[in-house]
Amino acid sequence: MEKEFVPYGLALELKQLGFDEPCLVGYSTSTEKLEYYSRPLVTKDSFTVDAPTYSQAFRFFREKYELFHSTNYQDDNSGPGGFDYEILNKRGKSQGDDEVPEFGTYEEAELACLQKLIEIVKTK
Repeated sequence: MEKEFVPYGLALELKQLGFDEPCLVGYSTSTEKLEYYSRPLVTKDSFTVDAPTYSQAFRFFREKYELFHSTNYQDDNSGPGGFDYEILNKRGKSQGDDEVPEFGTYEEAELACLQKLIEIVKTK
């Protein structure tokens, strides 16, 4: 289940960018481990950083920054194939690097895409 949530470091960066959606789990800032909330919290413990799902994180970038992503499978028949990602603004203009490396798994590409979205927003 833990692989559904963004890693601790990215959760902190999302918080700094304004992510403030209700989450089912959070990270203890002392241990950096996931802690499941037993009920929806009205006030959040100052020692906890909300842990959004990947879906919540990508929706945050779509809604707040109008940045859209796709994770794609690439296969040119020369090897096993791999995954990459693309980031577009609402006008369909590519954002970020022109050359995106190929990743061995969908999850690796998705994580790299989220890191790139954070980088793009921080440098605007």
